[in-house]
Parts: sequence; C-alpha cells; structure tokens
Amino acid sequence: MQIYFVRHGRTQFNLEHRFQGGDSDSPLVESGILGGKAAGKRLQAVQFEAVYSSPQKRAFDTAQYIVEANQWQPDIQVEPRLREMRFGRWDGLLEAEAEPKTQVDMLINHPERYQPELAGQGETYADFVARTTAAVHDAVAQAGVQSDKPLLMVSHGLVTTMTIKALLGIPIAQFRKPLYLDGQLMSTIGHGIVDNDSLTILETDDNQIFKVKTWNETDYLDA
Repeated sequence: MQIYFVRHGRTQFNLEHRFQGGDSDSPLVESGILGGKAAGKRLQAVQFEAVYSSPQKRAFDTAQYIVEANQWQPDIQVEPRLREMRFGRWDGLLEAEAEPKTQVDMLINHPERYQPELAGQGETYADFVARTTAAVHDAVAQAGVQSDKPLLMVSHGLVTTMTIKALLGIPIAQFRKPLYLDGQLMSTIGHGIVDNDSLTILETDDNQIFKVKTWNETDYLDA
C-alpha cells in the first residue's frame, strides 16, 4: 500500500508569515492555484483507492484541482483529523507578533517542550500527531494493505511532515531537526516542513512500519 501526501498550495498567510493552523484559513494565491493544478497534472494517471482532504478550504481547494485533472475523477472524502495543528489565539497572527517568545522558540526548535497552555491554547505535538496518524492508520485499514491502488491525502505543512515523521518512528524531539534517510539529507523549508504543493509518498505492508518512497517532490511545479 502506498499513501500519497500533498501539501496545499501557497496562501496569502504563507506570504505574510502568519500562523495558519487548524482554526484559521487563507485563500490560495495564484501560485498556489497553479501549483495545485500542476500536482493534478503530475497525478492525473494515478488511480486512487480513496482521496482524503482536510476540511479547511486551502487544502480542499487543492484537492479539487488535483481531482479535476485525474482521469478517474475520484470523490473527495473530508477527514476532520487532517485539520492543521491548532495554535489557538496565535492563529492569524504574524509570527513575529506571537507571545511569549519562549514558547514560539519551543514550537519551532524544541517541540517536545512546547506548552500550548502557556502560549495560544492550541494543541501539543503529541495530541496533534495522535489524531493525524490515527486518520492514516484508519484509511489504510479501510483500503487494505494489499491494495494496489494508493491513497491520496491532501492537507497541510505540519500535518504532512509531522504525521510522516511520526509514522517513521521519529520522536517528537526530532520533529524539527534535519531529516536524514539512509544517510541523505531530505529537503525541507520553513523550520523543517515540506513545500507547498509537494508530493511525498509512503509505503507500508502492515500498517505498522512505513518507509519513504518519495520525499517532498516538487519538480513538476517548475514544468
């Protein structure tokens, strides 16, 4: 079984460096729309077992662009557990405006020490990845690990990146650190997350052990 993960396209909040978590949304800008369509072209010949999207508009719109280009025109199933990490009162704020700065530093550099109750009242990393990995495990179980058709999950930067790292068995303390696979440094942006409109593919034979087949693919965005 393969699981395809696509991060949503670039938004206005991305350009403004604002917190854009599970309780805020911002429309896709032109480059984000074009990226979603490019991802659709990249995946147009892939027949998916099922397509899942975060309920947030920036992700669902990206999923629609992908599905519109797909020759099988699959339905999109909204999966609430793929909602982005919640930042509470920080959502919508410029990153530079968030207080206290000590917790901003923990969020970005020391995720195991981040305490949302001292920040914007959002989610801990542990609670966050518990719900997102459960969504992946349930989707794989429903499809069956022997399925020769992959799943597609369209969501967010932290959902995609941290869910994958959790499924790989990487501890929370290492979530924001450089990722090495088989001795090779994997490309990331913005404190260790994957690019907008990027494609990452995982494989599993048992819904327990996951391996990376493709990481943060973006070549099609320049085509």
